[in-house]
Amino acid sequence: MTNKTKLAAALVLTLGGTVAVLAQQQSFTGTLTDSMCGATHMAKDKAPAECTRICVKDGMKYALAAGKKVYGLEGQEPELAKLAGQKVTVKGTLKSDTLSVQEVAATK
Repeated sequence: MTNKTKLAAALVLTLGGTVAVLAQQQSFTGTLTDSMCGATHMAKDKAPAECTRICVKDGMKYALAAGKKVYGLEGQEPELAKLAGQKVTVKGTLKSDTLSVQEVAATK
């Protein structure tokens, strides 16, 4: 093997390992909301759960407001609908600002 081939192989293995680490499952806790309202619901006459469900029905995505950050949520929509407006812990894979949900549960 030439030195260039060895170097290329080492880079591929290193980058592949980095991607695998970034794609690991993570856990986030926050309020289950929608992508339009985030942490502050716009429908002041509605409960947060009802506002979230209305926004999702109108085409918005479920989201998790965790601290000052809002993450978009993908997957497990039936379970997300049940927990709308509640404090939850979401486990999944984060890519950019979107969390692919594997598990979601209510949190106290």
